[in-house]
Amino acid sequence: MFWGFCEALNFVQEYKKIIPAEGLLPESLNILLFGSGDPRHILAIASQLFLQPELKVNVYIAEGCIELLARHMVLLAIAFEDPQLLSVRGKTHLFMDIYGNTLIRPFSSAYLSSKAKELTNVITDQEYAQRQAPIFNYEALRYKERDQLENVFRFWTNAPEHVFNIARYWEDRLRVQLGVRYDHRNGAFDWDLQMRLRENGAKQICPQEYKHWRETGIAFTFPEYEQSDPNKTFTVGLVRNGKGFLHRGSVGDNMTGPYVGFGHECAEEKLTRSKHGVNDFRSTDITERNVLQIMYEIQERQPYCFDPKDIHQYGSHQLDTGKNLNKHDARTEPLETVHFNKPLLRCENLTVHFLSVEDVLRIHELDRFAAKFDVVFVASNYFDLLKDGFNKTWKSDCLLCFETRQLTVFSKEEIKEHTAKIKAYAQKESLAAATNFSINKTHSVLFYKQISNK
Repeated sequence: MFWGFCEALNFVQEYKKIIPAEGLLPESLNILLFGSGDPRHILAIASQLFLQPELKVNVYIAEGCIELLARHMVLLAIAFEDPQLLSVRGKTHLFMDIYGNTLIRPFSSAYLSSKAKELTNVITDQEYAQRQAPIFNYEALRYKERDQLENVFRFWTNAPEHVFNIARYWEDRLRVQLGVRYDHRNGAFDWDLQMRLRENGAKQICPQEYKHWRETGIAFTFPEYEQSDPNKTFTVGLVRNGKGFLHRGSVGDNMTGPYVGFGHECAEEKLTRSKHGVNDFRSTDITERNVLQIMYEIQERQPYCFDPKDIHQYGSHQLDTGKNLNKHDARTEPLETVHFNKPLLRCENLTVHFLSVEDVLRIHELDRFAAKFDVVFVASNYFDLLKDGFNKTWKSDCLLCFETRQLTVFSKEEIKEHTAKIKAYAQKESLAAATNFSINKTHSVLFYKQISNK
């Protein structure tokens, strides 16, 4: 729910490779992310747009939960933060903390509280939003949804009544999920990793990081950091209750993990090497390398040159993570005097449009989306939400991208069943396959192209 199960993809480059003759691009591209869960694809696109300044890209986010839209906003804000407030490395580790950890560093908690106040002003004042966050467009949101966003951001601020004991919720959910196996959970975790995730192709995930995440919900760890504060971006179902809030506790994925989006592969193949099943680099280390590149290229608008000194290398190490410091009460004391309220970095040829939650089930009925999209990405858990008439939103040469369940803990039979559904849908819609199915290779995303108007 809070992250996807395929790599971060630059859909501008994917479109260029598959659709236009001779690699030509139109003046603008409209891209629909249907339930992507996180902004990984937007960041991959944004980091490379400096190479094509003449191209205008509009990304439309459709999510079924208002809290997910808020999470998209804050994760994107980190990438576009003013460099006077955060360095590239600071952005990288802050992003990883909020993106994948149930408990976060005190600094991350202070940032989240400060940025929540800023985003409240952004979504309640159109003129302020144009000055401070020009890449965001929330005109499609209803007023009640803007009020709901305001409530989400208010809950993210640090106050005594804003309690979110995620560590307890995570443990309670784990006990219910495993039942009598809870006392032997390390064996269950190892089986899920070795017999499911790694067998399905997610070989970069290391036992020490995966087991620690399954036990605690903390995916990305480094020796120099300690996580202690609740990550409130994992909250859903917020309802006001006097000065405080009620919520649904811990929901979302707690079996696959946030590793695939940025930590599955990278440009330097030597970083993904393994000896006797032991990786030189963790998926956490690969995530650090890939997110660092994205943050650098968005900020500096020039290509990133990899330096091994930029990242950690703990693939074969068992880090002493110690006992988690679960400070479930909200932090109330001021930690940082810096307020993160400077205008976000500008990206003149990118706009991120936040669609109404209600549009998820009726996007095919709305005239404003007729023949709108050049690229459509459909997340695996949103595939069953596709309605008859969804093809009305596609342009005549649309690129369709369907996320599979390949890099997850689903069984091979479940993965094949879901892939068969995608292929049947593509056949029904007369789509031409752009993925080479003849080679003996598994795919985290299946690509098809719309070749004519219906």
